[in-house]
Amino acid sequence: MMIFYFTGTGNSLFAARKIADSTGATLISIPQAIAQQRTYVDGCIGFVYPQYAIGLPKMVRSFILNNTFKADYIFAVDLYAYIHANALGEIAAIIPLDYGAYLKTPNNFIFAINSPKNPGAMLAKAENKLIKIINDISERKSKPVEPRKSIGNATKYFGEAKFKITDACTKCGTCARVCVANNIELSDGVTFGNKCENCFACVNLCPAHAIYSKKVMLKRRQYRNPIISASEIANDLPHDNSKATKVDYTIEQE
Repeated sequence: MMIFYFTGTGNSLFAARKIADSTGATLISIPQAIAQQRTYVDGCIGFVYPQYAIGLPKMVRSFILNNTFKADYIFAVDLYAYIHANALGEIAAIIPLDYGAYLKTPNNFIFAINSPKNPGAMLAKAENKLIKIINDISERKSKPVEPRKSIGNATKYFGEAKFKITDACTKCGTCARVCVANNIELSDGVTFGNKCENCFACVNLCPAHAIYSKKVMLKRRQYRNPIISASEIANDLPHDNSKATKVDYTIEQE
């Protein structure tokens, strides 16, 4: 089994690991794998990712569109904070799903609303829900998803993230290391490019809480899944190949 995942502040990595620990699946970071086009072949293939504006993150959509997946059983787990409204329909329109599930996890999008004061209770419920999801996947249960034509677009609803830095910034480089899109550069200062994924990893994982796009964010609580460290998130990204997670999987090179 292969599980492809995309994580900004750790929720999707938390969920993907829980599934992998119970099923023996190989975990593959989408930001690491996106550079090459391949055909992935396995008995079971899964996708675990956060929902952005009732849709797929741009990178996840691009990855699925630009690669081929061959499996007897394909599933997806969509992580959401508030509503899901057939968000899985977007991925099902690209690749037919044998099973789709929603998993409620704490909010990290402090552009719109504060993160929870105590995320532990919500994560405990998520772990309980994951037990059922894992059992369903292990038993190859069918839970098809109706495809939908509309595409989720976080940029359309919330605008392109235009981040700024306060004087609290220490130029520690955490923001650059955790950026899934490799969109942040450090030199004399911190520079943001134009390929932001709206994952808000930089905002939430900055040790100085110095990154914002509107000032109210500086007063809101940062969020990181407490089981996943910032270093683990950074190590799953392609900025430093010596730290990249090594994975074994069957592929057919395009």
